[in-house]
Amino acid sequence: MLAAVLAASIGLTTACSADSGGGTTSTTLRIGLGTESGALDPHAFTGNFLLLDAIYEPLVSYGEDGQLEPGLAESWTVTPDGRQVSFDLRDDVHFTDGTPVDATAVKWNFDRWVGNERFSFFRASQIVSAVDAPDPDTVVLTLSEPYEPLLQELSIVRPVRLLSPQSAGTDGTFQDPVGTGAWKLVSNGATGTVLERNDDYWGPKPSLERLEFKVIPDSQARVDALTNGEIDLIGGAYLAPITPVEAQSLRERAGVRLLTGAADVSILLGFNPEGPAGDRAVREAVSRAIDTEALATALFLGHAEPARRVFPPNVPDSGTNLPVAFDRAAAEEVLDAAGYLREGEIRTRDGEPLSLRLLIPAAPAEGQLDPRTMAAAIAAALQEVGIGVELVPVDAAAYYDERAEGRYDLTFFETLGAPYDPSSSIVSLFTNGARAPLWVTPTIEDLVDKALFAADPAARAESYQNLYEAVAADTGFVPLVYRPRLWAVRDEVNGFAVPPTDVDLELTGVTVG
Repeated sequence: MLAAVLAASIGLTTACSADSGGGTTSTTLRIGLGTESGALDPHAFTGNFLLLDAIYEPLVSYGEDGQLEPGLAESWTVTPDGRQVSFDLRDDVHFTDGTPVDATAVKWNFDRWVGNERFSFFRASQIVSAVDAPDPDTVVLTLSEPYEPLLQELSIVRPVRLLSPQSAGTDGTFQDPVGTGAWKLVSNGATGTVLERNDDYWGPKPSLERLEFKVIPDSQARVDALTNGEIDLIGGAYLAPITPVEAQSLRERAGVRLLTGAADVSILLGFNPEGPAGDRAVREAVSRAIDTEALATALFLGHAEPARRVFPPNVPDSGTNLPVAFDRAAAEEVLDAAGYLREGEIRTRDGEPLSLRLLIPAAPAEGQLDPRTMAAAIAAALQEVGIGVELVPVDAAAYYDERAEGRYDLTFFETLGAPYDPSSSIVSLFTNGARAPLWVTPTIEDLVDKALFAADPAARAESYQNLYEAVAADTGFVPLVYRPRLWAVRDEVNGFAVPPTDVDLELTGVTVG
């Protein structure tokens, strides 16, 4: 009976929102969702990032251009030795079940992930050695060593967002998604999720009263649903991704607007140093042979920029452009000098053909460019200089296993994106502790530590630049493109701007109609 009532309610509000094209105002925003949102546990890995962001909040928030802003912590202080951080919590903030957000609740949340190996992908989980609540308004984190990225890592979505302790089971297991955010859950299932405004929210309240997330697995179907007025908003890497081809289509469709945000993810080509690509000459030739500007234009239809760094320029501490440039003649010269003879289409040395195994997923991630398309373009470019390429597509599960086991000569990597970067990505890309790093040497790992544990912003920026230059000096990767951030809304949606990160959905000033 309850399901029928909810379905009727959703139908009524959807019909009202559809009328907004005729000049009426709706208090409901209908949002496309690529897959069901999953269990909305902020301390697990299943829930959709943007749904979690709507329901739960962190102590520290990630703002425009990577600026850190107060969240549930009104302010914070760091001791001169960098080993202790004290947070002053906001007064009179409550979870939506009425539980106060005090130091005891914050400590309960931190104790769920601090020191837990499940969360070792970000260093904060290992660096925090103690969590104390000296009074109801203060939380103190003691660190095993100074760690400057701590505050930024406390702005991520999983697992640092705060869950009401009263919403968990007596044994601490997750039961209900109860946070402090501007939205609270009404229903969640395979076909969609409904949130309603938290009228007791401590911050600026949205004008909208209701969000209806509709699961539409096919990205082209989502584009059509937006154009037809069935939904109001799509986009983002984790919500309802838009492909470059679909972006071109949206530009030409009436009644919708395509919005782009500054890129925060890089797509990189990586080498396995144990195979033929262990030869620096091969790596340098590969780097010189790929016209990344042509890749960005042809494959992303002008919606991406060729990469010149590990991270896009708007990511904090992304450094300066690296000395990478397309030069096919230089690629040929490097191979000639290294003894790779060109007597046929594929070069040989000591009778062995120069052929590289390019490992790729057999199918694209939902709403993203098909990796086989980029792989084919790269293979064609390398064959121009006499490097053979075998494309090896495998299913998604096998792909990550094979990459971790080093069963490739070339493969693709991506940075994590804001708010995780740069600290989280340099750990996953350049240290042996990661499951499938991009490029690791003892020198590189030492530079990672210097960047992570720099004492001040100037030292940090210098350490990051030194790291990037050392990897570039090894020709340890090829920066390909900065992945575009694409969103689209119906013309009746007002006040929506591309959020600072693709794990945010900022709707405070949004109206419909």
